[in-house]
Amino acid sequence: MPTNIGYGNTARFVVEFFDSDGALTVPSSGTLTITYIDQSALTSTSTSISLTQTNSFFLGTWSSTGAALGLATWSVSAPGITSPAATGQIRVIDRDD
Repeated sequence: MPTNIGYGNTARFVVEFFDSDGALTVPSSGTLTITYIDQSALTSTSTSISLTQTNSFFLGTWSSTGAALGLATWSVSAPGITSPAATGQIRVIDRDD
C-alpha cells in the first residue's frame, strides 16, 4: 500500500539492514533510488540519493517537488546486497485534495 505525500513535501527515509538470519548488519554505504514521472517532461525519471549513516541507521530524503501527481516507486540498496533491501511506493497527491 503506497504512502501518501503532498506535492512539494519531503519524504524521509530511515533504513536499517539485516542479513538473511535477521541479524543487524551495517554496510559501507546505502542508496535510495526513486522512480517517478517528471511533472514538466511527463517522462519517467530515476534519481539516486546517497544515504547518510548515523550509527546503524541510514537516512535520506526526497522532495516531491517536480514529480507529477501519482505513484513513485522507491528501493534501497547497499554494496554486497544483490537485490534491493527494501522497496515500496509513494503516492504524490495534491495537497488540496
